[in-house]
Amino acid sequence: MAHQLNKITEQYVKTANQPEDFWDKTKFDNLNNVFGSKHKARAMMMTSSWQMILESPDLKRKIYPKNSKNFKSSSLKDPYMEKLEKYLLCLGDNKYCLMVFDPNFASDEPKYFDASKSNSKKSILCGYDIWKSKMKSSYGVKQKVDLIHNQKFLLPKSKSSKFQVRKVYLGKRQKLVTTKSKLDNDLSDDIKKIKIDLNLLNNFEPKVAYDGISNAEWPMIICKPPRKIFTSEYPTSPHKVVVNNEADFRSLAGVYTTNKDGVFGVTICYHCLKDIKIELGKTQIVVNGIEGTIISVNDVSDSCFVRLDIDESHLDGIKNVNGPLIGMTPREFEPCYFINKEGEKIDTFVIGWSPDLLYTDPYNQVKVLTKQVTNTGDSGSALLDTNGNVLGFSFYRTGINSIQEFSAWIWGAAVFQSHNLNY
Repeated sequence: MAHQLNKITEQYVKTANQPEDFWDKTKFDNLNNVFGSKHKARAMMMTSSWQMILESPDLKRKIYPKNSKNFKSSSLKDPYMEKLEKYLLCLGDNKYCLMVFDPNFASDEPKYFDASKSNSKKSILCGYDIWKSKMKSSYGVKQKVDLIHNQKFLLPKSKSSKFQVRKVYLGKRQKLVTTKSKLDNDLSDDIKKIKIDLNLLNNFEPKVAYDGISNAEWPMIICKPPRKIFTSEYPTSPHKVVVNNEADFRSLAGVYTTNKDGVFGVTICYHCLKDIKIELGKTQIVVNGIEGTIISVNDVSDSCFVRLDIDESHLDGIKNVNGPLIGMTPREFEPCYFINKEGEKIDTFVIGWSPDLLYTDPYNQVKVLTKQVTNTGDSGSALLDTNGNVLGFSFYRTGINSIQEFSAWIWGAAVFQSHNLNY
């Protein structure tokens, strides 16, 4: 299967009319200026354009002709389409393709086509309107974030890391802050992110969007889903999640932080606990030898938040990291790393992400992809970029010889938002 994908990629995708300098044209100058550089803008512009294409009625009718009655109006949705796993894959030289895993796809041979072909101007502009409506709704939520609660988060350190941080606590809620100037910079960063969000909407005009979509090829591959191997099991680990006894190891801790109510705790994955009945506020587990209580669960983001009746001063082997990446996609082949179940720092890079990554739809599971670097026991571990932003949390990896081998990570911002965690 992997050979099939490489073959179809070489035959169609890498020769598609998607020039390396496509987004450098003068018509896109305003969008490039929003992000400060063309390098930063490309992934955002590509992702936003794919969101518009996926919302276009003509494309949905082409993929699912039997369900065409569901796509006659922008107010109608196809729930099956919403649940399909879709990923933008980085191919290099600023080329991307969209891969769709369809469980109802009958053929073992992947299907390729240009998503913009036979997609009318009316359909593309309809997709644009739906995209803009969803993005406005998403940014409306983000603007309500209480910037005063901007904090740093704590992450298990690798065995080789010697990073130390001085902590200052405020009152009984033990809020972690740094110096005033650093806090001011953090607040400015959040305001800047919101400003970028709004500028993207203001500068991505319908004509610009249509010109970009209609004057290039948009490679799309549909195939059967790969075999998934969820990365949780029962070995030993530094910050392990345990149920009942030490031998019942499940997964890894993600990040330690507080929620909007000031409750200190840690994120863990949900799929490793699906064999037990969880009662919020009652079910107890052990994280790195410390007892905790599960106080919130979110199936879509595959995550739980565990209240710990201690503060971070009682935790060993932790370091400061930033919050989740908000309002931006990762860059093409963005360098990143995580701590595996053996306590080792594993370097990797981003190879793709869900095209609807920028939406904040609570019912949509969005993910980021890296090379296949995770193994059983790594679930829940946080993926960080080189700036200390939380990109995601370990979810699953594909089986060997899958049509595309990768490790999938639940988008970090989705987990923070699901549990009202401070960022």
